[in-house]
Amino acid sequence: MYDSWEFICREIEIGAGGMGFVMNTSTENLLQEHLIVRRIGNIAQRCSDRLYANQDIPIEDIQIISVVIEEFIDAFHHGKEEKAYFPVTTTKDGFSEDIRKFLIEHELGRRIATMLRRELDGLTNRDSREGGLKWNNKNKEPAARFLKSYAVFVSDHTGKEDTFFQSIQQKGSISDEEDVQLVKHYELCKSQAGGSVRIEEMLRLIGYLESREWME
Repeated sequence: MYDSWEFICREIEIGAGGMGFVMNTSTENLLQEHLIVRRIGNIAQRCSDRLYANQDIPIEDIQIISVVIEEFIDAFHHGKEEKAYFPVTTTKDGFSEDIRKFLIEHELGRRIATMLRRELDGLTNRDSREGGLKWNNKNKEPAARFLKSYAVFVSDHTGKEDTFFQSIQQKGSISDEEDVQLVKHYELCKSQAGGSVRIEEMLRLIGYLESREWME
């Protein structure tokens, strides 16, 4: 689990000699977050597989997946790209069309996440005797489908963005001054997403989900 993006990016910069890349901290920050985003995608895929196999999964676990998707991936990670990184790079080296497509894909992911949350709201009943949530008798297939769709979105989207970020590095598109400003802007984006405490909580929830029996 990553506690400090700055530390990770410094370590990568130190080990990057001779690779022919300009190792911008702002770019490496997003690349490293993609590793976590893909972990969430893997969780969504495994959960979908289990639901399609008609296995029992606590509704609370799927609600946590929904929260992590909306808060970590959309509000935090995509927020940094949309509010900070893309505005700086959209006019550089012919990247505007790539960024336009990424923004469309972000909206697709956002819609899938919204449909998943709405489906979960309709699938649950509160059990007043046990003080928790339980599945009602509705079909679970839509929830499984939205989870699978989001997992596919994550795999495809992060792969294309990784190639884009590597092109940024190869071409040296971001100056040192722009890089410093982007990293500062990331801190503002983090505050808008709930601050360090909330991001750390999201990371703990990802680890919790990965430890669940249905993930084995």
